[in-house]
Amino acid sequence: MKNFSWFINRLSKMSPAEVAYRLQHKLREKHDEFTFAQKPLAIPPTDISLDALLDLSRHVNFAAYPHWQNEGLPCLLKQADQCLENTIDVFGLMHSFGKQVDWHLDPKTSKQWPKYSWSKVNIRDGFTYGGPKFVWEVNRLYGVPVLGLAFAATKKKEYADKVFSILSAWLSGNPYPYGVNWTSGIELGVRVANVIWGLSFLRGYELRAEQKEILNTFMYTHAQHLFRYPSKYSSNNNHAIAEAFGLFLIGVFFPDFENASQWRKFGQNVLERECLRQILPDGGSYEYSTTYLSFVFDFFLLFKIICDNRGLEYNQAIDLRLEKSCEYIYGLIDHGGNIPNIGDQDSAVLVNFGLDNHENFRSILNTGALLFGRSDFRQDNFPDIKTFILCGNPKHGVTVKNSVRKAASYFFKESGLSVIRKTVQGKDVVFVGNATPLGMPPLYAHGHLDALSFTLSIQGRAFLVDPGTYLYHSGGKWRRYFRSTAAHNTIQINGTDMTDMPGDFMFGKPYTITAHTLSEDDGCFIWQAGHTAYLNLECGVRHNRKVVLTKGEIVVEDMLVGVGKYSVEQFFHFHPDCQVTVIQKRVLVENDGICFEMDCAKEMNVRLFYGSEEPLAGWFSDAFNRLEKTNTVIVAGAIEGDVTLRTRLQVVE
Repeated sequence: MKNFSWFINRLSKMSPAEVAYRLQHKLREKHDEFTFAQKPLAIPPTDISLDALLDLSRHVNFAAYPHWQNEGLPCLLKQADQCLENTIDVFGLMHSFGKQVDWHLDPKTSKQWPKYSWSKVNIRDGFTYGGPKFVWEVNRLYGVPVLGLAFAATKKKEYADKVFSILSAWLSGNPYPYGVNWTSGIELGVRVANVIWGLSFLRGYELRAEQKEILNTFMYTHAQHLFRYPSKYSSNNNHAIAEAFGLFLIGVFFPDFENASQWRKFGQNVLERECLRQILPDGGSYEYSTTYLSFVFDFFLLFKIICDNRGLEYNQAIDLRLEKSCEYIYGLIDHGGNIPNIGDQDSAVLVNFGLDNHENFRSILNTGALLFGRSDFRQDNFPDIKTFILCGNPKHGVTVKNSVRKAASYFFKESGLSVIRKTVQGKDVVFVGNATPLGMPPLYAHGHLDALSFTLSIQGRAFLVDPGTYLYHSGGKWRRYFRSTAAHNTIQINGTDMTDMPGDFMFGKPYTITAHTLSEDDGCFIWQAGHTAYLNLECGVRHNRKVVLTKGEIVVEDMLVGVGKYSVEQFFHFHPDCQVTVIQKRVLVENDGICFEMDCAKEMNVRLFYGSEEPLAGWFSDAFNRLEKTNTVIVAGAIEGDVTLRTRLQVVE
């Protein structure tokens, strides 16, 4: 019944054209299942050369990297040696596979995914075998770039040999088209990207005939599948970008394949089109997820890097959109490198250059500083390892000096975010007001019910936060909680979410954001926004929020206009580093010696929760598959008619 309900809701999100496309897709799957059961995919022979790939990393000179000997090399070699031993980090779980990697094993559940035709594998069922992301993470082959870099740094042949050992074992364990590792095009695209960049570091390594055959089979099989099953219509999100990037890479670096030119052109057309769609004009993400922006940005960045390297023409509007995205990130990031964790977070990176999804934001700014000559983007860790690999030694390129960060406000109209950077009681305060739409229509897959939420950091320390995501397919109650209204610093009416959640990657009817503004008046910053989510309730409540930042305090006014009696809950989620104490209607918060006080609305009752199971409250997830206890304050009460609830936050000197 649950699957049937999901199917009906999913079908309602499709246009007639999409329904026709999906039926065609299913017929193609059935045809392929029958065909390949009779005879394996024929791999045409072609001449394989690494020359073009090696040129991609021709400028990498580790001796010129300032952090190499003390930081970069020891960390790299530790990871490379783990790869030699088949020990893989899977979302914080260090799993040792022993002599041979089991490509279908979920390291978290120790269960094996079935090896029948990929079209029959139900990846939405996260409980029979486990969440598919755990087995996919192993199969993204993030170890290949690490091994390639280790070979480039040491010239030890065992590192390069291991690259081809992995590819050979992967092909043996994943014969096309069987198993979970062929089910999602995004996985194929990311896998190809990691192999391509890993190979680019193998300068001086001579390929043997059997290794050329391995590469030939790996690339051709991936390209055939990606070209045959592209994501379209309601699935045209970051999956489509990854698929296109994989095809573009194979088309560029393996041009002797008969269809290479067609693959390259298809990939480039999709990437150029989707960059101007999936990165908004103000630089934010069309999926309204800050961490997905870190992932998506890199597809277009690496596309640009390759085009520049190979002398390929591309739409220069991409450069403008990438620079805008750097401006967006620069506006959000605080002195401690914190960025609000808005929307879904799955810790994804495109190519493993040794940085996680969160660290990648600072790298993006460092790279932007070089590519666009923007000294304001430069971070304290300039140049980070990824920027160095992509752009080379800054001494031989654009000189980028340090710049002083000034207080400012940013209004990101298309993304729905307002940022206020202000000195309050002598401390640097960064406030981010969230008036984002629900997510990318029609599924709104990676959005959260966070309208009118806000985050707050002081002196680079996170105080009020978005609690994160934790898990996807295998999340169950946790998946629902972290997407819910109650998991964000906003207001819930009558214990009801802003809209329903018919699936783990689907929302019902979206709400509308109203009257989103950011203004300044005599040194005071004023953020205002509203939404229509609760107008469908019997009480018909309209919620508008106004936040005023002065030199001494922050005042939050929640204006509720409704009919009759209704219940109200205000949620305030604190970072785990915060110590929180509630004394009647006053909340005292301390983080690393920095303190602020919060006086709650007099009409309401105040309760503090820490790692509570009933109700679910007081939980934080800073990365995929990570969960820890934290403090959540819930301010609740019964209201009749119209009311304005005032919450006062004051930074203590």
